[in-house]
Order: sequence, then C-alpha cells, then structure tokens
Amino acid sequence: MAGTLERETSDASDLRPLIRGRYVLLSGRLASMTRDEFVEIVEAHGGNFTNGGPRGPGAGVALVVVGQKDWPLARDGTLPDVLRRTRVMQRRKHARILVLSEEQFLASLGLDQYQESVHRLYTTATLCELLGVAPGRVRAWVKAGLLKPAETRDGVWHFDFRQASAAKTLCDLARSGVTLPRLRRSLEQLRAWLPDAEEPLQQLSLLAGGRVMVRLSDGDLAETDGQLYIDFDHAGSIEAEDDAPPATMRLHAGPSTAAQWYEQAVAEQAAGYLSEAVESYRQALLLGGPDADVCYDLAHALAALGRREQAVERYLQAVEIRPDFGDAWNNLGTLLAELGRRDEACAAFRRALEADPSDFRAHYNLADTLDEMGMLPESLPHWRAYLKYDGTSRWAEHARARLAAGA
Repeated sequence: MAGTLERETSDASDLRPLIRGRYVLLSGRLASMTRDEFVEIVEAHGGNFTNGGPRGPGAGVALVVVGQKDWPLARDGTLPDVLRRTRVMQRRKHARILVLSEEQFLASLGLDQYQESVHRLYTTATLCELLGVAPGRVRAWVKAGLLKPAETRDGVWHFDFRQASAAKTLCDLARSGVTLPRLRRSLEQLRAWLPDAEEPLQQLSLLAGGRVMVRLSDGDLAETDGQLYIDFDHAGSIEAEDDAPPATMRLHAGPSTAAQWYEQAVAEQAAGYLSEAVESYRQALLLGGPDADVCYDLAHALAALGRREQAVERYLQAVEIRPDFGDAWNNLGTLLAELGRRDEACAAFRRALEADPSDFRAHYNLADTLDEMGMLPESLPHWRAYLKYDGTSRWAEHARARLAAGA
C-alpha cells in the first residue's frame, strides 16, 4: 500500500544489544526529558548519541527515536529531513534502521518513570500557555470536533497534549498554504512508525479547503482562532454556466445577541485587538447576564492590557458564579501576587487546588509565593507535587533548587 512501510519491531530484551556500540539519533523534541538526559540514557545502555549531521542517518546508526513534544512535520508539511532520509534508506535497504516513538523507546528500556510525562493531561489554561494560543481558540477546536477533552473533572476540561498539538500543527500548516493531500501523505508515512498518527489523520478529515470552519449558532462561519469569515452562497455548482445567478454575500449590521458579542470578542482577542475585545465582552455580559466563561475571558484580556485591578474584579466575578473554576482561581492568584497581595494569592491558589489537586501550575505558584514570603518549609510539599508533573523544564530546575535549599 502506498505510503506505508514495514517496520522492524523490538522488545526490551533485544533493544539494548541493538544499540550497544552503535549510534542513536533523535528526531524532534522530547516530551519526557531533556536532550542531555536522553544522551545519558543512551550512553548508560552502551549506545552513542549522534545528531546525524546535515545529511541525516549515517553508517552505524541503529535507532532513530521520534520525540513526542511536537508533531514531526516540517513547515512545508513534509517529513523532517531526518525521517525522510531514514525512510529512503529503509526502502532502498541501505541500512537496517529501527524507528521508534519516544513512548516505545521508554517502554522498551523499562523507563516507566518517564512515560508518565508523555501521557500527562493539561487544563485549558495550561494548554494555552504551552501551545501559545488564546483560550477562545481551544474552545473553537472543541466546537469544531478537532479536539476532545480526555476527561472532565469538576467541570474542568483536561486535554491530551499530543491531540491538541496535532490540532494546532494541522491548522497552522493548512492556513499557511500547505495542501491537504500533502499533509495526508506525510501522516500516512508517519503512521508506519507512530501508532498515534491515526489521531491527526482523523482531525485532518475535518479540514476543508485549507481551513477549519466552525458553524456558529447564528449560521455564520468562523475559523478555529475565532476569526469570523465572510460566507459566499453560490446558487449553482462550481461548474455553473456564465449566466448562472451571481454569488451573493450576506451582510450583517453587527452583533445583536450575547452569543454574537462573545464570538466577536473571541475573534478580536485572537487577532490582538484587546481593547475592542474588552468592550465586546462587556456587551455580552450586558445582554446575557453573568457568565463565568465570559468574565474569565474578559479578565484575561484586561490582564493582557495591564489593567490588573480590573482583571482581578472579573476573575472574582467568575469564581463567584462558578466556585470550582480552578483556572480562574489560579489566574486570580497570579495577579494578586503581582500586586503584592500575597496572603490573598495563596488563598486563591489553594482554592485552585481544591478544584483540581493535580493542577501543577497552582502547586508551583503557591510554592513560589510561599517561598517569596519566607515560608520555605511550607512551600516544600508543593515543590514536590509540581515535580511529579514536570521534571524537565526550567521551572522544574528551579523547583529542584528550592527543594535542595530546604533540605
């Protein structure tokens, strides 16, 4: 079948002798550890690390590990050079190179402590920070069916990072002009090595004409970042004759309902028009009454404008409406800490943890605030809790340093 490859398999009993004395190459970024930690693991099992150089896999390379931090697709929608050249070498039988995902590599070596990082779940707010997208865009992906919460705890969505990363990658590539057939071809090729490539293939089926469109409740179309789209209604098919009725364009006087004002605010915020978004969110509240999500997004926009006191009031309104709104509690605590109101900030972070005890951002923020207040012993349990969810970032390095200081 076109686009598929036969792949050698390996288990824990034969992976070690496979790499002993030979080279291991890494493609992409790792989700479970730093690059230096990866190198240490390879060397501890008798292998040698190589970056492959500009020409990709060379003689002596036994294994290519595909990192699962990002989806391995180049800016033009094709496979990265390392994987493309590996694929060519496999097809031409120039070398017997095994390709494993990061998860398969960890499982083969029995590194269970690292595997948890690959399967970690994230709240909407944490996901937005990691992907660099606005909350409205994540909600639009959910509405479009591109993204589904892996679970919901106390009303809080928790997402699988790989699924969300795939949605962002596909949308960004499609909007930059990469054709859908090219994306599908690349994903089909990846599926030979990465079992979870099936997920973005399903997401890809929702793409149409290079864009993902969300049909709003009032019938308008919007792209997945919230940007409204002018809808042209054609009376005939693409093959219509010259004398067919011309295309018509629906014109709108502007938002007239709370939902329309909210959708406009999301689009404005995604486009960077923060002041306009603030006014649209206010109109949504005026017409629709108190709404926790609208208050939360309004607070987010106000904070981005530097209007922190006003943002605090809106976050407070959000948690008054929905007391278990963990993301709002956490953001509220962050602003209170910035304003020097640290006791109130700690109380807010604790409320975030009551809503979701696994919210590692709240653990970090509470530990950091307690630490700044000179309460290092009280901060230690929260530093430890944070490190259960993140062991590789610069924040994790800071957490370990503070634990060492309190030892």
